[in-house]
Amino acid sequence: MVSTGAKIGFGVVGLVVVVGGGWAALSATSNKDATPKAVSVGSFKGDYTNSKAAIKGGNLTVTYPGQAASPITFAGYTEFAQWAAAQQQLQPAGNNSLFYTDKNGKIISSGPARLKVDKDAKTVTITLRDNLKWSDGKAVTAKDVEFSLETLSTNTVASGNFTEAYTKIKGLTDFQNGKSKSISGIKFDDGEDGKKLTVSYTSLPAAVNWGDGVPAYALPYHDLKDESSKTIDTSKKVTKTPLSFGPFKVSSVSSDSTVKYVRNTDYWGKQAKLKTITYYVNQDQSKLENDLSKQKFDIVTTAPATLWKNGNTPVLSKYNNAKGYAATGQADAGYWELYFNLGHADSKGTSIQDRSTPLQDADVRKAVGYAQNVGAVVAKYGNGLRVTTNTLVSKSETKKLFYDKNVKGYQEKANGDIKKADSLLEKAGYKKDSDGYYAKDGKRLTLTYLARSGRSTAESEAKAYIAAWKAAGIEVKLYQDKLVDAATWQSIVLSAKNNDWDITDGGWGEGTVPTFDQLWSKNAAYNFGHVTSAALTKNLTDTQNSTSDASLIKNIKAFQKLVVDKEAYTIPTYTNIDVQLVNGRVKGWTNAPVNDLYAKLSVTSNKLTTSGNPRK
Repeated sequence: MVSTGAKIGFGVVGLVVVVGGGWAALSATSNKDATPKAVSVGSFKGDYTNSKAAIKGGNLTVTYPGQAASPITFAGYTEFAQWAAAQQQLQPAGNNSLFYTDKNGKIISSGPARLKVDKDAKTVTITLRDNLKWSDGKAVTAKDVEFSLETLSTNTVASGNFTEAYTKIKGLTDFQNGKSKSISGIKFDDGEDGKKLTVSYTSLPAAVNWGDGVPAYALPYHDLKDESSKTIDTSKKVTKTPLSFGPFKVSSVSSDSTVKYVRNTDYWGKQAKLKTITYYVNQDQSKLENDLSKQKFDIVTTAPATLWKNGNTPVLSKYNNAKGYAATGQADAGYWELYFNLGHADSKGTSIQDRSTPLQDADVRKAVGYAQNVGAVVAKYGNGLRVTTNTLVSKSETKKLFYDKNVKGYQEKANGDIKKADSLLEKAGYKKDSDGYYAKDGKRLTLTYLARSGRSTAESEAKAYIAAWKAAGIEVKLYQDKLVDAATWQSIVLSAKNNDWDITDGGWGEGTVPTFDQLWSKNAAYNFGHVTSAALTKNLTDTQNSTSDASLIKNIKAFQKLVVDKEAYTIPTYTNIDVQLVNGRVKGWTNAPVNDLYAKLSVTSNKLTTSGNPRK
């Protein structure tokens, strides 16, 4: 996943979302399938139709609104993208992804590579297109695919996108531990410079057809082989001059991580319609309204909910099918949740759930969840673009198979459910002290909240939550009496051991792989709470041992029920309506799951539309 941050779970897409969260981020549907339809959400249509004729070439400007205090660094390749913004910025280049997927996220054969699964032999065979080339004209080879997997296995930054399912590849663990110089389970069918490789597993990952445990990316070995595996993520060849086999390639990267893309003439597919794309990720959100008034951007990929309105006064919403822009929307493929700090990670990165904290009691965790007034905060500060959620799978169209509507969650009452919180705390042996706070054995239930800055309303939201917890008799204090920026937050939650926080918010953007190992296994870097219960481990194992799509779906729904309703290892809080603002001159924009969307976009004028409703 990717964190919104968001990091992206590889499946943690930025708010806080991490790129790796168990949902591998592959490309979208192939254009050889039935044309997918954009789905409307709320009052927003899923696409924008421009009937005017496109001009030849043209230049497009795109922004993923950022935060000046927490700049995002250009990742170069998907393996090194930890934040949603960094992942999305790679889309014009195709995210160096090998596969296309159908509407449910399953791999199909019409992308840069084909996948053949042999369940009896416990192998997958990856065959690259004969005409698949890097943007320097060199062929994409089987060695490049292996090199990507090796990098995911050894580089610290890339390891965040490494999933537990990869360890089922024969010899991979020995390679990680330095016991072998290569991964024994990878066979080059026609040599390292060939176009085919076969990957052997001790047992096939259950979601292999969704890409789980499958080497799904390629890194140019010929260009990066001399870089140290430990520092490759910061090398100039990655951050300034990466190669691409997608429709566009990097022309330049500025000091603020603004990327200029130009058409990749070595692209295997139909040549892109646009001549160039300039993609911003660190343009400060606070300046976005002014930037739009000057038509600085063609596309705003995510309109921040906090800037949609200021009370009843329109801010970005004034561009909702007006002033030259069309608004489109979709159910965000991600969610936010409240984490509990229950343990630490040992020297090998294995989580151990051993922290001495009242939060080890599931009833206390549930009480914290019920007491939180998420609905009220979302209603006040979400400007209609945030909605509460009950589970850990989004309502995105690609996740319909796995979403469990029967998970109850904790958001039934907008202002929190104090009665349920009281009952659970009393069941756990707590009684209120003279100040109205719950205590047990003479010790008050006091928690430290690691809350992040970034949104203009972040402090107000954190204070509202703390007030709600206080009303329920739970004393909550901010970490070091202040909010922390995204970088500080990341360093704290990813540290092996930090006893200075008890609860924190995390957000994840989903890719395609539907399993949760990348976020919840004992060895997952993004297992922020260090949860390692026998029941959780059994569910993750059962999921990986699923023998059919039906059993896979059943186990993933059981995971949601276990982690949320039964044990409250986390509290799902809200998800977003993801709104884009698209200038009237753009042609081809849609939120439907189509592959290489940027290759299909064009413009109908050399100048941006400055007024009116483009839909009329």
